[in-house]
Amino acid sequence: MKQRKQKGGLGAVKIGAAVVLAAVLGQAQLTGSLYVRAEEAGTVAVDYNQLRELLKQGNISLKKTLGDRQDQLDAYQEIWDILKREQGNMEDRAEELEETDHDLTEEEREEAQLYSSNAFMLRSSASRIYSQLENMTSEKTERSVEKTIDAYVAVAQTLMNSYCQMAQNVESGEARVEAARASYEAALRRQSAGSAVQEETDQAKEKMDQAEQSLSSLKLQTASLRSQLLTMLGISDNDQTVIGSIPEPDLAAIDAVDYETDRVKAMGNDTDVLSARHSQADTPGEKTVRASLVRESEGGKEADFLAVYEGLLAARSEYQAAMAAYESASMSYQGLLRKQQAGMLTNAQYLEGEADFQEAESLKETAAMKLTAAYEAYCWEV
Repeated sequence: MKQRKQKGGLGAVKIGAAVVLAAVLGQAQLTGSLYVRAEEAGTVAVDYNQLRELLKQGNISLKKTLGDRQDQLDAYQEIWDILKREQGNMEDRAEELEETDHDLTEEEREEAQLYSSNAFMLRSSASRIYSQLENMTSEKTERSVEKTIDAYVAVAQTLMNSYCQMAQNVESGEARVEAARASYEAALRRQSAGSAVQEETDQAKEKMDQAEQSLSSLKLQTASLRSQLLTMLGISDNDQTVIGSIPEPDLAAIDAVDYETDRVKAMGNDTDVLSARHSQADTPGEKTVRASLVRESEGGKEADFLAVYEGLLAARSEYQAAMAAYESASMSYQGLLRKQQAGMLTNAQYLEGEADFQEAESLKETAAMKLTAAYEAYCWEV
């Protein structure tokens, strides 16, 4: 009777563990599909250097990917804890029976053997669960997860860089519209005074209209990029949301780029190249095919990498040219300010000169952002 009672108790333990396992896995599946999004009151700042964390916290798709994985890890960890706890209980009970100060009866020996047997089964199951946990947290798996996040970060960086470039051009566009409007109004006054012909006024009006249309288009593109970026980050678009600036290009790092070293590294990190290199080939024919695939994949990767490298060099040259143009424009602008203070310029002339300077400044800032983007693209390619 005692033996049957203990067996029933062990069966209940095993059934209970199985029920918990099923419940935990079920809960992991449920929580992976539920998301509660909350935003604190106050200003929300989008920092370029914090895009990775912002994506992990706010991007719904990425949160689901990472959340499902974490739920799975938590579930397996809880299962392992349960199995190890019950294994310990079984082993303790078997030791208690074996350490009694009297000779064991046949029934007690069977009972001790039963505990030991179940402890062994629990230990085996725990070992399999532990192996699964190791696989899920292996360096290869972690690298795969990081690559998934990297893909999101690269897109967010591109969107933010494009948005900031457009916003910079909106500023210079507004200055250009203000100058064009002042020129048109001055032309109207001269026409009324009989010192300007209709053609001159029409040209000023056309120039103003073109500037306004260009500015309107820039604003639409800027708003679209802002919306796409904030949607990707899971952040509401309102007056309290501020998108920061793009970091200045790291000229020292850019000028220290070693193409050959980075090319080899890029080859070693490319999935297609690695897949071709490590593909199975037993027969001479299969080895020939593999060699062809390796050459093809390496050639494609090298071509892509060279294009990105050349893009970096072009962006560096454009930045240098823009900086030189900006320095020249700054000198001209200082002269403009002196003339304006001396009363030697009309308002339209001053605004036109100021718009020229802001345009040069905008080109310099845009070139800097393009160079930062080109360097980021090069680093991702490596």
